[in-house]
Amino acid sequence: MAYFPMFVNLTGANCLVIGSSDAVLRRSDALLDFGAKVRVIDKDEFTTDDLKGKKVVLVDTEDEEINLQISMLCKDAGIPVNILGRPDLGTFSFPSYVKERDLVGAFSSSGKSTALAKFLANKEKETLTPKLGELNEMLGKWKQPIEELFPLKASQNSAFEQLIDYALCYDGIPTDEEVEELLGAISMTL
Repeated sequence: MAYFPMFVNLTGANCLVIGSSDAVLRRSDALLDFGAKVRVIDKDEFTTDDLKGKKVVLVDTEDEEINLQISMLCKDAGIPVNILGRPDLGTFSFPSYVKERDLVGAFSSSGKSTALAKFLANKEKETLTPKLGELNEMLGKWKQPIEELFPLKASQNSAFEQLIDYALCYDGIPTDEEVEELLGAISMTL
């Protein structure tokens, strides 16, 4: 079973975590890292009302009956659910990820080898640096002006690629003045 990679906006989303193992609490920390509101309860406290208004549910209990019940309830309600150690009961895989501001790289093994996904995420830390997080912020700031300056998608892509090359070659984030100068030069060549 392979999962489709998809990034979901969880800012302000109500999420439920059932269980208190270190593994599920690390995942709840990840939800918080992406702006979610997380409620953690023990399996003995769970009632079906706890699912109302939830965008994501994470479960880690040793009670297979409870795991199956929560899985079925979530699936029936259309709530994405992840049951730790039981990818067959869940509807999504929880990736290992690297995050620098809004720039995120993630790896999933579809529940087959979390160790491999973690290994790859740790390797990605060498590439996805804080500087790239800053570069992403700068490019986001210039997205609309570039789209207005270059109506063709191919020209927009070229402008972004040249800005990225400039930032990486000169080991720094261009200032607004440098971006304006670069865009002026790029517009003459496109």
